[in-house]
Amino acid sequence: MVRAVDISRQSATSTILIGAIVAVVCFLMPFTVRAQLFTIEQQNDTLWILSLENNGNVSTWKLPYLVYRFATADVNNDGIEDALVGVYTKSRFFTEPSRRVFIFKNYHGLIRPLWLSSRLGGELVDFTVDGNHLLAIEVMSDGGDYVINDYAWQGFGMGWTRRVASFKTIDESYQFLNINKP
Repeated sequence: MVRAVDISRQSATSTILIGAIVAVVCFLMPFTVRAQLFTIEQQNDTLWILSLENNGNVSTWKLPYLVYRFATADVNNDGIEDALVGVYTKSRFFTEPSRRVFIFKNYHGLIRPLWLSSRLGGELVDFTVDGNHLLAIEVMSDGGDYVINDYAWQGFGMGWTRRVASFKTIDESYQFLNINKP
């Protein structure tokens, strides 16, 4: 909100301060009014296209994986929405294919990887977002309970913050998060 301020009785310091605030607001405004939209579209069995529409321009990113989940959120708290894509693939450190989360950002109107996870904490079943947090359904290492773990951005990648809940069945986990199975 911008409001008029009567500075006729203010000191020179106040005038400079107000001028600096106006300059900062004018500098930041073009970045805060940008309209952007991430979408994803399946091309065939194993090819998905992530798209970013930003002020009339479109950037795309090919995802040659099975995709099981798509969401958007500002996970890294920079004020710009990111795309979270659940993919089924192997990684450099975990050679068995499994579910992973890839996060993409809007970098000057272009899609760029922000974080391509090799693994969260446990074996990932599915995820959703809550604000800027990723809530993951994971299987305990002993193959027993399903847990809901909360992850938040920690400089480079998602870091575990807390265990939210634990359930005996996968269906209870999905009900708790109020999401559908893929």
